Amino acid sequence: MKRVIFTVRRTVHVLAASIAVELALDFGAGTAAVALSPYVGEWVYAAAGVLVIGSLPVLGLNIARVVRREWERHRSLA
Repeated sequence: MKRVIFTVRRTVHVLAASIAVELALDFGAGTAAVALSPYVGEWVYAAAGVLVIGSLPVLGLNIARVVRREWERHRSLA
């Protein structure tokens, strides 16, 4: 039972870190768009939006990969 709790906690920590990195990148894209729009034009908002929306599937795939890896590791050690 301790191993299951350890695996769940580790998985949650890795997922939280992945989400934090993703949010930082998304907010960074938005900030860059606001800062650059006076110089390059309004199209930069669309580019930032595409970056944010396009990164969501990558985040989902990364979460699935991490969860699968942690639980396979758990199974092999149990």
